[in-house]
Amino acid sequence: MSKIAIVGAGPAGCSAGYHLAKSGHDVTLIDKQGFPRDKICGDGISIESIQSISTMGIYPHDIRKLASEYAPIHHFFLGVSNQISHSEPTNLEAYCIPRLVFDQLLYERAIDAGCCFLTQSVHKNDWQRQGLLDAFDTIIDARGVSAGEVTAIAIRAYWMVKRQDLSETALAEAQIHFDRSLGVNGYGWIFPVSTQHDLVKLNVGVGVWLDEYQTLNINVIQLFKQFIQKNEAAQQLLSKVVSQQPPKVFPLATAKKGNKVADGKVLRIGDAANLTDPLTGEGIANAVLSGFHVAQAVNMSRTPAVTAENWQYLYESHFEADLRAGLNIKAFRKFSFMNYLLIWLMKQNPRVAQQVSHAVAGVVPYNEVMASLKY
Repeated sequence: MSKIAIVGAGPAGCSAGYHLAKSGHDVTLIDKQGFPRDKICGDGISIESIQSISTMGIYPHDIRKLASEYAPIHHFFLGVSNQISHSEPTNLEAYCIPRLVFDQLLYERAIDAGCCFLTQSVHKNDWQRQGLLDAFDTIIDARGVSAGEVTAIAIRAYWMVKRQDLSETALAEAQIHFDRSLGVNGYGWIFPVSTQHDLVKLNVGVGVWLDEYQTLNINVIQLFKQFIQKNEAAQQLLSKVVSQQPPKVFPLATAKKGNKVADGKVLRIGDAANLTDPLTGEGIANAVLSGFHVAQAVNMSRTPAVTAENWQYLYESHFEADLRAGLNIKAFRKFSFMNYLLIWLMKQNPRVAQQVSHAVAGVVPYNEVMASLKY
């Protein structure tokens, strides 16, 4: 069996570590921080993400049993700020979970599978100097967005609200608000992330794509404040806030065309491979699944060169088509009225509403959404 270093212990790295250790490999999981550790994020765990972590033996009942904070999601809300909106119910399992809690669950599963953990910083293109290339048969780069190509910026804040001040729908609804002030593809969100106690924690934030942000000529924190001031749903919520944390900025590495995910002995997964959804900014599902498939590439290959070739093939087979479709939809939405039209169609056609909501949740491929809109 191979000696493998996985650099980065987020969802992608822990997934790869779990599957490789289960396969009998000698796996060292390396991260610059010890656990538990926080990750600035929107905290949305989509339906597809819930399905993907089942490959690691983690199921919804495990989340409800083991997670100290979580919010089951039963409604997906899409809207254009202060204009038009639609909320679609779903019986499929989705959650919002603070990444401090979620990442710890995956980390513990990887360690239980047999991974050894090492706290160490590994900088980009520093494999040789730190001796990793000589010490390991394969290096899996799972360092996240710092190793990928940044294509978007997001801002997150936690708000605390009394449970009695929120409706039952609000306690189980993930809201996305398209907002012209954030660019054509930018949006704000309101997600409940901890609903077990009298004080409910909500994740409120905005995301903007760099190609559009460069034309906005405004500080990212100001973008967040501007969204809060102008969005009616956010304003109503703000009036009920008991306490709030200051907003924090984090980058995203969304999909790009012509992506190469292997370089000799180094295999890139998760955000390091720019696998984040180009429309929603959701990256956990593809991160976890990339860990599963990169383990397949290692297990089916005899040499590092063949491993690299197989991982590139599996990436193209399992990820590229849907990511490319997402990029095409993103380009198609260059006209601001498209967001309004999409939600109008959802309100008129129950099938379109379900298809679009489940596409946002990662269940329905983007190609199928495009087909449903044609008919």
